[in-house]
Amino acid sequence: MHYFGIIINSIIKILISVISFWIEDSTPFHWIYDKLILIIGTMFPIEMFPKVLRPIIKCTPIYVVTYGPAKLLINFSFENFIQVFIAQIIYLVITIILTIILYEKGVKKLNVNGG
Repeated sequence: MHYFGIIINSIIKILISVISFWIEDSTPFHWIYDKLILIIGTMFPIEMFPKVLRPIIKCTPIYVVTYGPAKLLINFSFENFIQVFIAQIIYLVITIILTIILYEKGVKKLNVNGG
């Protein structure tokens, strides 16, 4: 379960890096993503957020990368396992497709001159 989280996190990092085709430096986006993962995914559990925000957070990659797998290790239930697993598969497919599409568009835009 946590392996899918690691893979999804890596693909999201690659997806953020692909943005470099259009901007010069994607480091700020990596920094923001890393801090969101740290704060929402590990330091503050979803239960600490208002009930209005909980469904929104569960729809983000933060839930499938860190919080969902960690919650399963602490308090395993088959229902949560299925929910996290399906969400991870969906995010895995979406991020791979987005990465491929953006990479292909970026390569078409790329123009390298000189050596």
